[in-house]
Amino acid sequence: MKHLYSRLFLIILFAAVFAGCSAPGAATNGGDAYSSTIQPIFDAKCSSCHGAGKTEAGLNLTSWDHLIQGSDSGEAIVAFDSEHSVIVRMATQLVGGAHPANQPASALTEAEVVTLKSWIDQGAKGPNGLAPFSGNREFVYVTNQGEATINVIDVEANVVARRVDLTKMGFDKGAKPHHVAVEPDGSFWYATLISGGVILKFNRNNEIVGRSVFEVPGLLSMDPSSNKLYVGRSMAAVNPPQRIGMIDRETMEIEELDVFFPRPHALAVSADGEYVYSASLAENKAIAVEVKNEESTFVDIDGPIHTVVDLEVSPDGKIMIGTAQLTGKLFFFDATNPAEFPLIEAIDVNAAPWHPVFSRDGAKVYFANKMAQTVTVVDVASRKVEAVIEGYGLAQPHGAALSLDGKTLYISGNNLNAAYESRHDFGEGSRSPGTVAVIDLTTNKVVKVLEVGLYASGTAGRPSF
Repeated sequence: MKHLYSRLFLIILFAAVFAGCSAPGAATNGGDAYSSTIQPIFDAKCSSCHGAGKTEAGLNLTSWDHLIQGSDSGEAIVAFDSEHSVIVRMATQLVGGAHPANQPASALTEAEVVTLKSWIDQGAKGPNGLAPFSGNREFVYVTNQGEATINVIDVEANVVARRVDLTKMGFDKGAKPHHVAVEPDGSFWYATLISGGVILKFNRNNEIVGRSVFEVPGLLSMDPSSNKLYVGRSMAAVNPPQRIGMIDRETMEIEELDVFFPRPHALAVSADGEYVYSASLAENKAIAVEVKNEESTFVDIDGPIHTVVDLEVSPDGKIMIGTAQLTGKLFFFDATNPAEFPLIEAIDVNAAPWHPVFSRDGAKVYFANKMAQTVTVVDVASRKVEAVIEGYGLAQPHGAALSLDGKTLYISGNNLNAAYESRHDFGEGSRSPGTVAVIDLTTNKVVKVLEVGLYASGTAGRPSF
């Protein structure tokens, strides 16, 4: 009898253990909150306008897979952030009454809103038990300098997938996140905080895993040949140290390199990683620093003060271009002679050219023109303007990022001049968000405008090196 009891005990124990085990990410029986709780709300209240027969504004609420794709104009939900999910704001904050105003019976009840918000804040998990856009996906990151947040855009869906709130990570709302760099495999990404005085390292789950201290950090530039990351000084700094930073991306240890001129802002790295370049906002000077021995070579640029905003080296390492804010020039430097990088030519472009990005093959370069509300496309071989892109949502355009396949360009917009007005009125301060214009490079047309945080600034995706 003793052996029988022992055997029964073991059977019950193993049954209990294995009943509690499931494959990672799998939904257990009764654990699919979306299908049991959320989808019935959409079926009852939203299907007449956002169902299989009719998808107003491109929003289909017949399934989780459709929901996370959002509408024609962007995301419907942001996982883990119900407060900034459009679908919740439409039900709770819309000036003039909850959506749909013309069908009061279809408005969500208070209990339904609570249920929806709770589900979103717990990750908006689908029937598979996973949060949307999980795993090794391609993202573009956009810093919002006016509110200490960073938006994470899913490239495949072209929606905001996550919102990183730095105030929940120990920083104040005046931290001013400004620029971003991303590892080629997407495993880590980096952001500068101007007023926070740090460069932060995040993992793929948007958790801080390292940091470097640096006074008024601005732009970032990644060495394609090693684990070095370079950082310049912010444009907002009037008299910062005349040095740039060199960071070990693994340890986040930082070393400062002298550049010997005021306000070093623009940054680029040679294709072989042997030289780092910078330029002054205050003087018509650029510098090449040989990283190994810290020897420097200067190039003087003729003319009135240009205020070189940024530098970028072509994928083949043969050309470096520079954008000049005050004179509307695009500079071409010979990067085949990296120690001396002589200026080859300067061409006129629209006002205030900002952060440039090369096409994946290096044949074209794209950049925003902040004062002209346009994006310029330049043919590198002929050094001529090939196209000028216009479109609603290019509102004080600032940063530029390219998808890995080279087909889509993302342009962030400060929108401090309220050139773009939000699609929805959620009350005071909601009508002038930062923007990200999504541009289809096969047509050079703006195909979508995403609304992000206040004063959207630097943006970056994965580099192709």
